[in-house]
Amino acid sequence: MFESLKGKKLLFLGGVQRACAIVKRARELGVYVAVADYNEDSPAKKFADEAVLISATDIDALTEYCLKNNIDGVTTAYADILLPICLEVGKRIGKPFYADELMIQLATDKVAFKQYCEKYDVPVPKTYNITADDYKETAKNITYPVFIKPTDASGSRGADICYDYDDFCKKMEYALTFSKKREVTVEDYLSGTEFILDYILIDGEIYMLSMADRYTSKGRPIAINNPNLMVLPSMNLEQYYKVVDPKVKNMFRELGFKNGVIFLQGYAKDDKITFYEMGCRLGGTWPYIDEVFSGFNPIDLLVSHAVTGKMLPERADLSTITPFFNGIASIIYFISSQKSGKIAKLTGFEEVKRMPEVAATIQYYREGDSFELGRMTDVLFLAIHLTAPNYNALNLAMEQIYKKLDYLDENGKSLMTSVIHLDEATQHGVRVCKIKESQT
Repeated sequence: MFESLKGKKLLFLGGVQRACAIVKRARELGVYVAVADYNEDSPAKKFADEAVLISATDIDALTEYCLKNNIDGVTTAYADILLPICLEVGKRIGKPFYADELMIQLATDKVAFKQYCEKYDVPVPKTYNITADDYKETAKNITYPVFIKPTDASGSRGADICYDYDDFCKKMEYALTFSKKREVTVEDYLSGTEFILDYILIDGEIYMLSMADRYTSKGRPIAINNPNLMVLPSMNLEQYYKVVDPKVKNMFRELGFKNGVIFLQGYAKDDKITFYEMGCRLGGTWPYIDEVFSGFNPIDLLVSHAVTGKMLPERADLSTITPFFNGIASIIYFISSQKSGKIAKLTGFEEVKRMPEVAATIQYYREGDSFELGRMTDVLFLAIHLTAPNYNALNLAMEQIYKKLDYLDENGKSLMTSVIHLDEATQHGVRVCKIKESQT
């Protein structure tokens, strides 16, 4: 299907660890991949055909490089700040980028996102209009608890729950340090089961890829980058698909979104769905899980669009794209319990990678690596993507992984936060999804 991509040249912006899988995948499709950022040792550059030492935000230099080297397209992933860079560089070299100005605005401006959602009857929480200059006075009239997040930040940086006036003022000051605009979104605090869902857009047609429930172990803050466990399909998928999905698709159509990926995050409680954020990049997407159940990998489609202008270079049967998987999947996140340290040993990883249920692994830290929290909200060691035909098979695979795999310090002590077992995530009679009886 992607034979026409062979020999095309792609410039990928930002060589972060998570981008390694995209670079590898693009090269498997026969695409020549150059990775650009200011770091000589960016992880993804090690897997690229060419490492380009240009800042991923230097539009002039990137444009000059593309024109000199006959680059067919520019793309990125995981970094909101690089989306408008891709769009502008693409315009200057006459190549398309899947996201337009409005899509990027909704993905990076939480106020704009909520305004458009309200216009199209897509459920969002009540938002309070508070500025950095007058928040102390205005905050006296807020109904607590509320959730605050820098309007122009990503990755949960500066986000937190505020339970009263004093708590709000303290956390507001911290949140503002993550906002270049000095703006913070304040909204009613949502509770329930947190979820992330993904759409793929192909020539104006909108397909829902997946919906995953997000679980965090006890003792960890809610406003964090990574949960301990994601399980999909979501236990709220049927309710969402019936009630909210038509409204979301209508909004995307009316706004003129044609191609790319879009993820939405929110909470579900008592059959009520409420969104708090949108993204238009790889991030919420689980491409290798999607590939197992739908036959399509979103990475392939985004690479194709970058170098050809089309998500699919030729016609294909898209009826297999559905969030109602013929099975079940999970993503386990192995997260540090320490703010800093050194990894002396990683046990069981090679054995785990060979398990048939393992669709993909993304390793951020290896034996001998040191780590430090810095301004991140947590330190992620490893992510493992699993698929299985039914609940019991997935549960068994997860338990085997928990027994085999561990990150240890120099004293042989585990560095990881406590894990979440599948039965814990779906306790009190709440099922992951109403999977067919033949599969349970």
